[in-house]
Amino acid sequence: MRAPAVLCAFISMLGPAAANPVKSLYTTVELKSCQPIKRHKDADAWRCQGLPGYPVYVAAGDLHQFVSTGKDAEHRRAARQTLGPFNTIFEDGSRRATIEWRFERRGGGHVPYATIVRYHTSQHGLRGDVLVISKVTPEETCHVAYIDALANADAIALARRIADATARTFDCRTEPQAMGEKGKSPM
Repeated sequence: MRAPAVLCAFISMLGPAAANPVKSLYTTVELKSCQPIKRHKDADAWRCQGLPGYPVYVAAGDLHQFVSTGKDAEHRRAARQTLGPFNTIFEDGSRRATIEWRFERRGGGHVPYATIVRYHTSQHGLRGDVLVISKVTPEETCHVAYIDALANADAIALARRIADATARTFDCRTEPQAMGEKGKSPM
């Protein structure tokens, strides 16, 4: 049996549950490709490409970064939410970061309901990585939960489970919570 036939046989054994699993799409925020929308000596902001209909707003000020998505992203709650410690979505001075979009398929399209973004944090000489899970809808974007990526062995799998279980129904008036193991990354 050839490899493609084996693969097709394996996929057919998975059954209907595997036919439409939740998946992820990835977009890159690269500031040199983004449109500057605010320049100030203490803060900058950019509009970057995300998924169709969901542009990405990135702002930086006072050694903190803010990420929001969707139409009018700069006016959504996520545009005012960040972590307490100094933070950046860009690793080691890079100007490029990845956003993971959790989505469901509707009418042949991809409809996002959450994003997962890695923030690099520092406080009192300690450095860490925190995964920020945000709710995404056509009307609102807000932080849902924070995962200490250094304290949790499979932090991205945990972040995906939390996004899939809670983002769609999360009330953006509620404060986000740290979930999973804690204590290795400043949060």
